[in-house]
Amino acid sequence: MREVSPYSTVEGAARALDNGGRFFNLFSRINDEVVDSSELSKAAGVYSASATAFLHFEMALMGLERPEKARVLSLLSPKLGTRYRAERPWLLKPSEVESVGRAGNAIITEGHPVLVEDRTRLSRFLVSVGTAALIPIFHEYDVYELFDSPDSRDRCVAVAVPHSALLPDTPTVRFGGLLKELQSKPDSGSQPSIYLEALYYTAIGAKS
Repeated sequence: MREVSPYSTVEGAARALDNGGRFFNLFSRINDEVVDSSELSKAAGVYSASATAFLHFEMALMGLERPEKARVLSLLSPKLGTRYRAERPWLLKPSEVESVGRAGNAIITEGHPVLVEDRTRLSRFLVSVGTAALIPIFHEYDVYELFDSPDSRDRCVAVAVPHSALLPDTPTVRFGGLLKELQSKPDSGSQPSIYLEALYYTAIGAKS
């Protein structure tokens, strides 16, 4: 999980995005005022202009006003701009994710995270990467319940954060990631639900 510091100016965004791609991207040119898919991927720290790259891009633009954001979007190549408009992540409140989101969606959501310390509260399991076995979610992640605000304790979304990640000490955190299905024990009688696998985060507000 990587931290995203939103761009504060159009010029800063252009410098970060119009980066020439990696050395093997022979047709990308630095500072040519056109951002292609390889350059967007490099800025996101990934190797293809996938949902992950669009997550990073959208979160990085969230510090700009609408006219400034439009200027940055105008730098995208026509093909990349079309893909971005079709595949851009959803922006949802934590309380909306369970009812609106679907497994496979790329979303951005922000709210007040509360660490789930009582592991008996989450008896569901997730599919282990590369195998058909189901393993407890706590084996792979720290799990947070993300609420709309510090005072809210109603509907929330479970956010899975790698054990190695340390969340900022701020009242609000913005997460970008992929929704995945949280399977239940076969004998539990519960329906599958969803959780957010966090790929990026941004600290919002002052430290508590």
